[in-house]
Amino acid sequence: MKLLKIKAYQLFANYRKPMSFNYRDTYPLPPLSTIRGWFHYVVWNANKSENRHYIPISMSIQGKFSSVIQDLQTIIKFDRRSREKEKGYPYLEGFNKALSKSPTYVANIFDINLHIYIKADEEYLNRFIDNIFRLNYPSIGRYEDLIRIDELEIIEPKVIDLYEEPQEIDYGIYISKETANTLGLEGINYRMNFKYDNELLQKTGIRYFEKKDVVYIDNASLEEGEILFDAEEQRIIDLVGDKIE
Repeated sequence: MKLLKIKAYQLFANYRKPMSFNYRDTYPLPPLSTIRGWFHYVVWNANKSENRHYIPISMSIQGKFSSVIQDLQTIIKFDRRSREKEKGYPYLEGFNKALSKSPTYVANIFDINLHIYIKADEEYLNRFIDNIFRLNYPSIGRYEDLIRIDELEIIEPKVIDLYEEPQEIDYGIYISKETANTLGLEGINYRMNFKYDNELLQKTGIRYFEKKDVVYIDNASLEEGEILFDAEEQRIIDLVGDKIE
């Protein structure tokens, strides 16, 4: 098995949770759909390929951050036309929308070191490596959340027996609910968006997401079972996403 290992750094980022509006909350690490979308964007958009299609992908997202900073921002957006009369918002005739603005608290994660492992067809892993620096600049999360790529490498992880090689987790990681149950691990449970049906999107204009149950863990001891392992980084790897042979 070959995986793409990405080591990266972000000074600030907001990995927005869906349905967080008046307070824009954030996941502790980039969610599955963000990394899936980022991978596809780099593979297809850097060279403006016309033969785009969905690439089966699974991933292990890991990292550490220093703190969460609460930021007060003014959000400006297009709103319903009825808001023109209800709130006195200015009306933009050409767009048939009202222009609204409101103060909103935004949670920003500070000083983030990321380790991301991606499994996909090796052709696309190599294309990602070739394309990543052809874009204007790489970012994860919001467009302004710049990311510094420190290392890109294709590796072959090994499977270890945790009874013989117990491991300590002192970094954040998303683990599938199934793996967490097997290893007896507890943490913060999330039902995360993963991918949507593009054909259904074309018909309805709505993204219906397939979801994955994951557990966020940042402190644990692993002493039984088997798991993928990056010996160089001394990190476990639990791939979440598509089932890829």
